[in-house]
Amino acid sequence: MKEQVPMDASNTVVAAAAVSPTTFDIVFPLTILVVLALGLPAALFGLNVVLSKWAVGFNNQNPAKNESYESGLGARYGTATEKFSIKFYLVAMLFLAFDIEVAFLYPWALQFNAGGWGMVGLLVVFLILLEVGYLYLYRKGALDWDK
Repeated sequence: MKEQVPMDASNTVVAAAAVSPTTFDIVFPLTILVVLALGLPAALFGLNVVLSKWAVGFNNQNPAKNESYESGLGARYGTATEKFSIKFYLVAMLFLAFDIEVAFLYPWALQFNAGGWGMVGLLVVFLILLEVGYLYLYRKGALDWDK
């Protein structure tokens, strides 16, 4: 049988400390989190700079490195008045149609049980409008990738 330890002043202080956290107990984990959140990215960035200088070289003066570059084409490609093919705009519309569909259907699926038949009607209206967009893209040839 175990002996019961009598309660004295030191046991009471330990029990009271376990019940109510001190300011240090509250602030210390947050301080460690902030230090890690700021220090780790800074250390990784510094390591990246040092290692890239070591791997590539400190004096890599390639002229192409300072040339502007956008969308896979050099800055000196074509003129400012050059016309783009309509295919670029049709592909963008196709992307937006698929993007809007996905962005709408996920929240709809999450709220389906709460909405009842009203949610089904909302989905049917949305899919009809979306199908009109797909038919327009089909008639314009955006779905024919061989053109």
